[in-house]
Amino acid sequence: MDTKSTNDPAMRNLERTIRFEFEKVLLIMTIVCLVLEVGIAIYYYMTDNVGQPLNTYIEFRIIVPFAINSILYVVTRFTNRSDTSTDITKNRVVSFAGLIMTGVIALAHSYFIPLWVFPVFVVVICSIFHDIFIQLIQAGLSFVFILYAGIIHIYDYPDERNFSILCIIISEVLAIGISLLSFKLESFNTKMLIIRERNFEQANNFEQGFETDSVTGVYSKRYLMAEAEKILNKTNELDPCGFAVLDIDDFRKVNDTLGNDKGDDVLRALGSILQGAIDEDTIVGRYGGDIFVVVFEGGTREDNLNTLNQIRKEFAKRKYSFTKESVTLSGGYAWFDVTMDLESAMKEAQEALASSKKSGKNKIMARGESEDISNEQ
Repeated sequence: MDTKSTNDPAMRNLERTIRFEFEKVLLIMTIVCLVLEVGIAIYYYMTDNVGQPLNTYIEFRIIVPFAINSILYVVTRFTNRSDTSTDITKNRVVSFAGLIMTGVIALAHSYFIPLWVFPVFVVVICSIFHDIFIQLIQAGLSFVFILYAGIIHIYDYPDERNFSILCIIISEVLAIGISLLSFKLESFNTKMLIIRERNFEQANNFEQGFETDSVTGVYSKRYLMAEAEKILNKTNELDPCGFAVLDIDDFRKVNDTLGNDKGDDVLRALGSILQGAIDEDTIVGRYGGDIFVVVFEGGTREDNLNTLNQIRKEFAKRKYSFTKESVTLSGGYAWFDVTMDLESAMKEAQEALASSKKSGKNKIMARGESEDISNEQ
């Protein structure tokens, strides 16, 4: 499988979670193994059953495993928190750290035959990373660990040579079976991941299609009205909002004389300006035709009007290849500090828009409280 990082945020987050869980397990296993190995050494010493020089036993079964496990934990912790390492690198470091730790456990306690296949189970767990390189190398190293553990067992128990060889063969066959199972599992998970990413992309495109207007890039009427309704329903003195309706002056003339494609160019120009002028507390969408709605969540009345006039002036300066005349817009603005319904907000803003049209166009006029406010060009 291609080892590039998945685009699915959920899968990437899952991989990250697994990496940090691996890190915790490495730390816990390092401590637990040290305690158990010291306890076992004391038991063997008290029962006079060490089977080899005590210093050799301590070095091989306690000091070396503890040193290796500690190094693995430190490397894993550092890699997981590195800003320069890619997800692929982090996955591989964590995977091989887990494999080597289980391999060291199998070698240090080779007298306990079931531990020989311990590293193979890491291969299954690490199939979640969808990296065939990890699986192939891990499977190969698992076979080596099993063989080496068997050789150590033969050395420690020469009288059980035939039994040790039989255990090696059985363990290797079991390792092959588990590895093949992990490959099949990874293949299945890969197909599921592809389906998930495809569905995620289609759902995202579907949602974006409903949220944005295809011509202007601003919000669609459907999404705009839903969000505006939410803002207006929670408007109060502490959370006021501004509501504006913008309309391109003489837009029908542009469409009739120059064509709909030129009209779309004008709409795209206004959409670009609107997107550049708003912030995270403002939503803007195309209500229909050449009518746009801007909803300011918070801010002051004066700031809202300044923003609208900035949009109006910038739009009037925009040049087009198909006409030497300026295309302008007019707007109506209303300020609310009480809960409003969408229909009433639209009505007040449209009344202000009508006033701006009657007063000469290319103006933003505000309606609110007890008076109308006209902004000079």
